[in-house]
Amino acid sequence: MNLVVYEHITSGALCDEQLPASLSHEGEMMLSAIVQDLLRLGQIHITILRDKRLSESDWMQTSNITIKPCASRQEFDQNWQYCLKNLSFFLLIAPETDNILLSLQQQVIAANNLYLGCSIEATSFCTDKFQCSEQLLNKGIATPVTFSAADGLLDQCLLDQPYVVKPQDGAGCLDTLKFDSIQQTRQYLISLPKKARDKLIVQPYLDGPALSVSLYVEQNNIELLSINQQLIEQQAQQFVFHGCQVNTIVTKKFTDQQATQLANLIDRAIAGLSGYVGIDFILTKQGPVVVDINPRLTTAYVNLATNKQRNPALPLWQHLQRLQQQEAYYA
Repeated sequence: MNLVVYEHITSGALCDEQLPASLSHEGEMMLSAIVQDLLRLGQIHITILRDKRLSESDWMQTSNITIKPCASRQEFDQNWQYCLKNLSFFLLIAPETDNILLSLQQQVIAANNLYLGCSIEATSFCTDKFQCSEQLLNKGIATPVTFSAADGLLDQCLLDQPYVVKPQDGAGCLDTLKFDSIQQTRQYLISLPKKARDKLIVQPYLDGPALSVSLYVEQNNIELLSINQQLIEQQAQQFVFHGCQVNTIVTKKFTDQQATQLANLIDRAIAGLSGYVGIDFILTKQGPVVVDINPRLTTAYVNLATNKQRNPALPLWQHLQRLQQQEAYYA
């Protein structure tokens, strides 16, 4: 079986622009972790696209990996089209921002290939934080009340408390800002061009540790991979993400049973979740408040192999084995 493991930042898709150092490092870690975990489980051939500005790591030096180097956007497009036309199985690691993940997924499915992840509808739903928040509230799941910055926020009589402003389709802490009062929040929004403001949402800031749950979902079977503490620092008004830790003192305050219960609630609320899924939440005194649902493999995966006796790529591997058996049966 030949599997395409696509990581957007390191793939060469950004060949014609400056490579963001922190995102490149984060992407490299996720790519390295999942590929090496899959190779440890058995015979599989993995194809990756690779920005030629990046050096090849030691783990790439194997005949079980094919690297498609990309020195320009044109070369990236050629390699991507080659994969779409000649390979059948795709695992995508890409941000939801600007519908990047959704667009790539649509291309994979349009080429009659198998996408190992959420349905298009679920990816689209989770990408839109405003829509996702409304759905969670309708299903009785705690989540911050979310306002569209384009929807009369400046005229609403909101409580004078800290607020968070972030992109409606953002990923991680990208362009996520905290303001100490409603006045500061309004002043910031007023200072922006309407086009920029229309792409933002506003949520009340919540006190409590930022945690996440890593899952593998397949046909209503949910496997809890880990509970993670998110390392987020505030620099001036900007939130900065520094990765995740597994099995910390903080994560032990949220039990596996609680995590599984939350995962089941989310799965019932949003149809089409599949493959690797991440749930970000704030552990408040009243319980977990869901902030984001990531319809993809997340940075938390990097620490899973070193903290779990079970290889976190195993559920994906088993899924691939079942697909291979089906292919052989119908051949």
